[in-house]
Amino acid sequence: MLFRKNKNSVSQKKDIELAQEVGPAVTVIAPGTLFKGEVTGEDTLRICGSVQGDIDCRRMVWVDRGGCVSGHITARRVIIEGEVNGDIHDAERVEIRSNGRMTGNIYAANITVDQGCFFDGEARIIR
Repeated sequence: MLFRKNKNSVSQKKDIELAQEVGPAVTVIAPGTLFKGEVTGEDTLRICGSVQGDIDCRRMVWVDRGGCVSGHITARRVIIEGEVNGDIHDAERVEIRSNGRMTGNIYAANITVDQGCFFDGEARIIR
């Protein structure tokens, strides 16, 4: 299951919105898996293992806790709970959550940086 059930109605609403953005299909790079090369896809990519190479995804790239990306990411939405070393391009929304680590530049329409995360780079708002 991708989401936890929350008792708070605001959290439930956010989970429902996120579930709609994730879409019907999710590709998962499992923990302990190393993928080397370019990843291209239409649906959501959830990274729990490691990717060394660029990612081009139409929906969402979700770098889970313990997940690591060394390469550039192009996606509509990017959630970072693990580690990203590379730039993020052309995103509508990027979230670096409290456990996330980002080294690189972000070019996005909306950027959220939670307290406790690590971000080393430039952030530019694009329209």
